[in-house]
Amino acid sequence: MAKHLHDLERILKDLSDYEKKGLDTSYLKSFIKQYKVFIDINNLGSDISSYSYEDKLEIIREIMSDRSIFPNIKDIIFFANEEMDVEFKSQNASRDTTISRIIKRVEKDPEVKRKLKRSLLWAIEDAGYALKTKSHSSRKVSNSIELNKWVEILKDL
Repeated sequence: MAKHLHDLERILKDLSDYEKKGLDTSYLKSFIKQYKVFIDINNLGSDISSYSYEDKLEIIREIMSDRSIFPNIKDIIFFANEEMDVEFKSQNASRDTTISRIIKRVEKDPEVKRKLKRSLLWAIEDAGYALKTKSHSSRKVSNSIELNKWVEILKDL
């Protein structure tokens, strides 16, 4: 799989001259990003308990960055306020900054960690259920598989 990723990145680089002339390569860039996530998830293996606490926090960051679960930044803020009792105010900060602030609170407070784990499991299961019931396209099925793997990882947090 890594060979294919390398080939895709090389193709994207080769297309850069055409991109300067107006070729839209955004779909290829998006595909490469999703393919990297797919490779990472498939490389997780069955021994999830061997992951460090920092690795698990990084997985939480990836889950919260997933736009299929949290399409907008206001969804992340609403999730933090309603499900975790964090009390964020409406922010002009970026998505990554907001997620980083949530992760910092999780690191400091075990109660927030417990609420985050419970709430993310519910959010992932709801998103996975919606993906399974709406359509059976290969992209949505693979997304559902990714979400199920995230559920397994979070159970051991």
